[in-house]
Amino acid sequence: MKLGVVYKKDKSFLRSSTAMRGAGLKEDNEKAKEVAGEVKKYLENKNVEVAGEDNLAGCDYILSFGGDGTLIHKASQFAELGIPFIGINTGNIGFLTAVEGKDWQKAADKLVGGEKIFISERMTLDVESVISNKKKAIRHRAVNEAVIKSAYRVCELKIIVNGEEFIKVSGDGVIVATQTGSTGYSLSSGGSIVDPEIDSLIVTFVNPIGLPIPSVVLSPEDEIEIEVARGDDISLIIDGQEHEIMSINQRIKVSRGQYNVKFGYFDKHNFLKSLNAKFGLSNRIVG
Repeated sequence: MKLGVVYKKDKSFLRSSTAMRGAGLKEDNEKAKEVAGEVKKYLENKNVEVAGEDNLAGCDYILSFGGDGTLIHKASQFAELGIPFIGINTGNIGFLTAVEGKDWQKAADKLVGGEKIFISERMTLDVESVISNKKKAIRHRAVNEAVIKSAYRVCELKIIVNGEEFIKVSGDGVIVATQTGSTGYSLSSGGSIVDPEIDSLIVTFVNPIGLPIPSVVLSPEDEIEIEVARGDDISLIIDGQEHEIMSINQRIKVSRGQYNVKFGYFDKHNFLKSLNAKFGLSNRIVG
């Protein structure tokens, strides 16, 4: 058996405008590194080949140490390998991870013992950034979402679906999420929660001016274009990482990605049970 080990090493892929997040990041990094080192030593003592990021090809599984952000980033980075990622949560948010950090030894024993791993395969997004006066496009891959968002002022964005204008909206921005990302930023902006087994594109509007606009769930085969019609300080953000500042008339194209990502679990992933556990939905009184 060959297992890969990856973990959060720095904050380059988790840029954030909040000082609070940056303050706790170094401690989280050290914890992930420490647990990853313990697991590596434990597995090697059981004659398991353990590989780092530079030698992941041929691994049976890749263990990701950190939170959901690390798992998403690493799964996206190595999606072409087609290897399932098993998340071990040493961070703050572990909605997608398989086990908590304190239970790493149980997880390692199950892997070495050949226990069945349940695989959840998720679609990704291909995000193409097009600048009108340049021929070359910039491409990104998203596991959760692509966001166009204004930092300070209202912006106006034109949404085009399959070549036809759908809506022009003024507000703080627009999110295009996968079903995996439906429980992230899209949800906090009022978006729909979508079962992870249903491939879909979820369009959610961030603080639209006027009447509330519900999120729209589209086919994974649709192509969505978002054009900046008005505004400044508008960022393109992929899975929480700011990639570029957009200008007037610049647009992005969002479509189903070429590669899926795979997440491994030690039991059949019960989506509704996970929702209740993480968000306390059963304790909320509605009406």
